[in-house]
Parts: sequence; structure tokens; C-alpha cells
Amino acid sequence: MKKTIDKVIKKARRNKFRSLLDRLMRHTVTDMLIMILIIISVLLFAVEAYGLVNGQALKTIEAAGMAITLFFVVELSIRWYISPSTRRHFQEFWLDWLAVLPVLRPFRILRILRIIRLLRLYRFGAMAQRFIAKTDKFKFEEILRNEIVHYRGKFADQVWLVPDLYRMFSNLLEDSRVDLDSRHLITAALAYFITPFDLFPEELYGAEGYLDQAFICLWVISCLQDELPAHVIAEAWEGEGEISDIVLTELPTLKETISLEGEGQILRYLGLTQK
Repeated sequence: MKKTIDKVIKKARRNKFRSLLDRLMRHTVTDMLIMILIIISVLLFAVEAYGLVNGQALKTIEAAGMAITLFFVVELSIRWYISPSTRRHFQEFWLDWLAVLPVLRPFRILRILRIIRLLRLYRFGAMAQRFIAKTDKFKFEEILRNEIVHYRGKFADQVWLVPDLYRMFSNLLEDSRVDLDSRHLITAALAYFITPFDLFPEELYGAEGYLDQAFICLWVISCLQDELPAHVIAEAWEGEGEISDIVLTELPTLKETISLEGEGQILRYLGLTQK
């Protein structure tokens, strides 16, 4: 019995550690650091390839390039460790692993193969796109906040949740631990923010027009609680309070507000029910 408990504790600690690493690797600052190092490594390669320096300066540049490559090896190894599957990791990062091959001794002899370091430019482009996408995501969140900032009505507790719920679902989509079925639920909830159908149009109801968005988000979270580890859901939530408590207290209120008929219309429209 004691051995079983010890195993459970060790597994919990290991999962917590992997969770912390996952959040670190997905942080905006981490992306910025890697993009800066990619640009530096490409510039160092250009200086080395065109013979702009020689002697001790060349050795220093080669050493700096090798140090950056070693950093990328460690970074990719961490991403491999926290990835839910090896196959999925290499499907996403195989070009990045190819770009760090010059760190291996056999490839140092074949100097011409050092040009594969330029593959990092591909990675820079992919990361830059993701970085811009994050910025756009926060712009939409800002729009939501501006729409509800002055609302002090009866449903303030529910309406004020909407921007934080939007950010939470955006965070979950960027989390590699979220499985495919859960992603379908999340994207359905996010799609409701922009779909033509709207149970409570904001043009007519003002800030209270976001009550149906709050409902579908909390409804999806209630489903995700059966599919995802509690810590994955909790880490994605950046608002006030515990998201599990919010679901318990606010979802029944929203169901009562939009009615059983309204709930069915939303779920059928998003293809989340067969009824």
C-alpha cells in the first residue's frame, strides 16, 4: 500500500514538473528569446561563411554558434520530454532537429552541411506567425473587455466572465496536453463568438448579449472536466477565483436565464447535441 501511495505521489510530482516546463516553453518571453537567438545564429553563420573574420575572431564566432546550437538541443529535448507523444513531437519539430545536426561531431567535418543551420529561418517565420497570432488574440479579448467594462446590471457576475473565458480557451488550444476531442469542444465554443447565429444579439441586449457566450463556455468547461486533468484546466484559467467553483455556481444561473429551449438551440447550432 505504501509503495502504491509513493508511486502516486511521484507521478503527481512528475506531472506537476512537466506542467511547469510546458508553461515555460509556451511563454511569450521564451518565444522572443528563441527568435532572437535564431537571428543571432544566422548572422554568425553569415559572418563565418563569407569569411568576414579570421583567426581568433573566427574561433570565437564558431564557439558562439556552437553554444547557441547546444541551447537549441536542450530546448528541443525539453519539448520532446513534455510532448504527449514522440510521433507528434517529431511531426512538428523535425526540421528544427535537422537544423541542430552541426552540433554532432561527424557533421562538423562536413563543413558544407553547416548550411542546414539556415533551416532555423523557417522556424523563425513559424514562431513569428504564432507570436502575431497571440497578439491578435489579445486584441479580440480587449474588444470584449471594452464591450462590458461599464456594465453593472443584474448579470454582471456572468457577463464579466466572458473575456477571461475567451482567454482560457485560447490558452487551452495552445496546450499540447489537450486531446483532439477536447479541442473540438473548445473550438465550437470559440466559434460561437463570431457565428451568424446569436441567441441574444449584442445589438439588442448590449452587454447582456454575452450571456449566451458565457453559457456555452461554462457548458464546455463542464464537459472538459470529465476529459482533462484538473490541473490542465486550472492552469489555463487566469481570472479570479477557482474555475471549478465558477462552473458550479454560474452555469445553473445561466441555464435558467437562457431557458432549456435556448440551450438546445445553441447546442444544436454548434453540433454539440443530436437532439
